Amino acid sequence: MSDLLLSIRTFIRLCEKPSFTRVAAEMHASHTTIARRLDQVEAHFGTVLFHRTTRRLVPTPEADQLLVHARTLVDALEVAEQELRPVQGDVSGTVRIGVTTALGLYYLGLLSLLSDQHPGLRIDMAMTDWQRDLVQDRLDLALRVGPVGDDMLVVHRLGALPRMLVAHPDYVARHGLPTSADDLPSHRCIAYGYGDLPAKWTVDGRDQLISGPFRSDNSEAVHRAALAGLGIAMLPAVRVADDLEAGRLVRVLPASQIDPIDILAVHPALKRLPARARLVLDFLKANFPGDLPQR
Repeated sequence: MSDLLLSIRTFIRLCEKPSFTRVAAEMHASHTTIARRLDQVEAHFGTVLFHRTTRRLVPTPEADQLLVHARTLVDALEVAEQELRPVQGDVSGTVRIGVTTALGLYYLGLLSLLSDQHPGLRIDMAMTDWQRDLVQDRLDLALRVGPVGDDMLVVHRLGALPRMLVAHPDYVARHGLPTSADDLPSHRCIAYGYGDLPAKWTVDGRDQLISGPFRSDNSEAVHRAALAGLGIAMLPAVRVADDLEAGRLVRVLPASQIDPIDILAVHPALKRLPARARLVLDFLKANFPGDLPQR
């Protein structure tokens, strides 16, 4: 099978450069070896792939048809090789990542661990809660909230991100604490969302419509609003852990069940993941926050 794969790679190059001489020089092989590899591919598929003359190689319609499948096969194998082969040695270059605000700020605090080991590595972080287009924004990697239903993306699950309800002590002193999820609609709640649809939280398996004095499509703005005492907020646990420890925020309904959100890292399926991007992906996986603060 390895010989056939090499022959298929040779066939692809012959389609791109229809010259035995040029492909032989590129692949550091003899003219005879390149011709033999093409013979192997033609024998395997039982069809003529090139019309050969003393001066020209002309692809047949069957060659055009096979080329699509051959490129898909080779691209998929190269992606698998990049994903499974350990990254070794110093890695340099720029990796552009699209991240959510909360996770971006969390990983930002850990990047020195990566840059100390790889001084030539540069991280370009596109931080927004909007879903960014990988191709248009030239992203090597992007974080998504699952599930992802796009066959053109390779998906890596980073983990489940816990969330919790929190409020500033001053808000609690003025308005008290809800005793159950059913009390939330009567409290001032800080909504995180997009558009004009009513905001709702799912707590203890039930949807609760919430409202309050502030709403934003940016999780950091919601976080700042909670610190300002504007109301109760639902935020990623990793974003409020330090605030809970310092007493700047307190938990609301700590015994209630709030489902975590699945966080995925994605990259284009037909684009080879460079070693530097693979290194960053491994870093994101190894340092994903998963522990729920207990305060």
